[in-house]
Amino acid sequence: MQVILNKKVKIGSKTIGAGNPVFIIAEAGVNHFGSIEIARHLVDMAVIARADAVKFQIFKTENLVSSVAHDWIERLKPKELPYDAFKNLKEYCEKKGIMFLATAHDDESLDFYESLEPIAYKIGSGELSNTPYLRKIAKKKKPVILSTGMYDIGDVRDVVNIFLDEGNTNLILLHCITCYPPVPEDINLRAINAMQKEFKCPVGYSDHTIGNDIVLAAVAMGASVIEKHIAVSKNTPGSQDCPVSCDERDLIELINSIRKIEKAIGTGIKSPSERELKSKEWARKSIVAKVDIKKGDLITEDMLTFKRPGTGISPEDISMVIGRKAKRDIKIDSIIRFDYLQ
Repeated sequence: MQVILNKKVKIGSKTIGAGNPVFIIAEAGVNHFGSIEIARHLVDMAVIARADAVKFQIFKTENLVSSVAHDWIERLKPKELPYDAFKNLKEYCEKKGIMFLATAHDDESLDFYESLEPIAYKIGSGELSNTPYLRKIAKKKKPVILSTGMYDIGDVRDVVNIFLDEGNTNLILLHCITCYPPVPEDINLRAINAMQKEFKCPVGYSDHTIGNDIVLAAVAMGASVIEKHIAVSKNTPGSQDCPVSCDERDLIELINSIRKIEKAIGTGIKSPSERELKSKEWARKSIVAKVDIKKGDLITEDMLTFKRPGTGISPEDISMVIGRKAKRDIKIDSIIRFDYLQ
């Protein structure tokens, strides 16, 4: 029997997949700049905005970056938090009632993250070709959220097969463009639908754009997960992530808009709601006398017109009026009713 990915994946109390609310990840990432106080503030932002989860990045710079890449070491080392800080942050998230997630970027950090008994794993796009790392996570049999930036559908298929080989069917894929920010013509949101069709699993979108419009378009296209960077300030000098992040006000607005769009997407069945049906009386038209009609007159089409409100005979029933005699005088501009006719 062929092993396939699950159409719905449960993370904590949340079920992710078609027909369920969008799972929203507030990506704190490294926007704490090495400060536990700022990290807690980012958690508070996510809680206030009612995100489902807040996510951090766990790494030791010397394990993540070769010593020959001096510029990257200089960039990342100040954004590193000690392992104990993440234990503290997980406890803080539990106290605040929000899920704690993390991307562990190296093997030692991955082992530490496992010691926190995580409910799920998040894998960044940069690891899609790191087969040993992927297998190590797949074997844990826990839900995995996987970003797919910089790779094509064939590469994603190879990664999916790694998880299937290890018997882990709880995989969520995120379409992602690894540019900060990407230009609109590179975003290709239709890739969300392509991966949904190909892999039959929940597919979401990890965003690096400025503003909220692309994220909202992804939701309208059926994204099951949204991951968006957050920052205390979008104007932090020397930061790659902050300019493409939401500040507190942006995040509240984004999540409120996502929840509205979810409601607006609906069932796909073309049928008026009860609230809309109340508009029939004023929006539709009725058959109206175009001239004065005397009692006994044979009604012809040129005696009739169509006007609002729609409280009389519908224009679609005009054949049931033409050729009948008036039972009473009908004044010009009167709404014609069947009891006016013989």
